[in-house]
Amino acid sequence: MKVGSFFMSRKSKFSYEVKLAAVQQYLNSGLSYVQIGKSIGVTGRTVNQWVDSFKLNGSDALKVHKHNQSYTKEFKLKCIKAYLNGQGSYEQLANKYGLRGSTQLKKWVSKYNSHQRLKNYYPTPEIYKMTRKKTTQQEREKIVKYCREHNLNHKETAKKYGCSYAQVYNWCKKYKHKGNEGLKDNRGRKRPQSELSELEKTQLQVKELQRQLKISQRENILLKKVKDLEREWLLDQNKDK
Repeated sequence: MKVGSFFMSRKSKFSYEVKLAAVQQYLNSGLSYVQIGKSIGVTGRTVNQWVDSFKLNGSDALKVHKHNQSYTKEFKLKCIKAYLNGQGSYEQLANKYGLRGSTQLKKWVSKYNSHQRLKNYYPTPEIYKMTRKKTTQQEREKIVKYCREHNLNHKETAKKYGCSYAQVYNWCKKYKHKGNEGLKDNRGRKRPQSELSELEKTQLQVKELQRQLKISQRENILLKKVKDLEREWLLDQNKDK
């Protein structure tokens, strides 16, 4: 089977058929990882990973997941300990446990070695697609309080209160810098000069100068048109004489 016939784009993700064809070609043709990789536009190392995944977990390991997978704290710890106990390289263990890639395992090991807390990961893609919710000052304070009390779990908070992930994240960020004052809705309110930084004052001055320049340019254009009309009128008057 010719692998290249399934290849769509170097930027697009490879389909299950492309990966399976590449693996089968390696197992049956005697071509190297590099040779097969060149024919479809990937590195030999990538083909090697596909082959290892296939050998460890069968053809299902090559399928593309539509959504992120869930990982419990226990599962992460199992992968980490396997690496620390010398049971395989990052790449080998990523293939063995069906991870997206070796980088994912590296991050878990790094967190573990830095004594950072490992958390359960349950993807909720719909949270990121939710529209912005109108809220009052009191509601925003309540939402931020809940989020902070639950280890800044923005996804869980957004799901609980029906907000978008971005809203919860931004509210928590503003609260961190300005407290409840940062949660005020200042849209439509013109800030007084005393509240502006020097940079903001300068930016306003530049905008005002630009506005005045546009007005001046329009006046000059209008004045030129008036003078042109006057000149034409005088020429017509002289012709009549």
